[in-house]
Amino acid sequence: MQQTLAADIVLYLQRLDRPVLSKGEHISRFVNFLSENHKIIDWRREECRKRLRRFGHVLSAAWPMTGMARDVEHLITAMEDICTRPLTPAKLQNALRISSRERIQWTREGKLRPIATRVIKDLGHFSLALYSADDVARLLMSPEILASWRT
Repeated sequence: MQQTLAADIVLYLQRLDRPVLSKGEHISRFVNFLSENHKIIDWRREECRKRLRRFGHVLSAAWPMTGMARDVEHLITAMEDICTRPLTPAKLQNALRISSRERIQWTREGKLRPIATRVIKDLGHFSLALYSADDVARLLMSPEILASWRT
């Protein structure tokens, strides 16, 4: 997934048909372009927009590949971090459009596998399961799997 993400980022930056727009509009178009092939970005749009603000000069440059190699590398790394960061149960449910009951049942049955747990120390201790972004992206790309789990 990361290789295609990096390739898509470079492909976008090499496009010659990018019009002169505001920094925010460049970021929105960039996120829209990437979310066509990478569904996890679609569910993390707000985080993408926030993290990409510092890369406005790269996204708006007429030909950003010359003299900006380090910035392009940092841009690719930032997007890969966003795409691979684990999802909380609430984000998972929103992304897959499933109920909490379905998430709990499928986790018990081993269909959804948490990759880690995070302990939250706020008015006591409780643990929060975290789910792999790659698994969620795979499920987003093939919704027939979720349909078969529901039957």
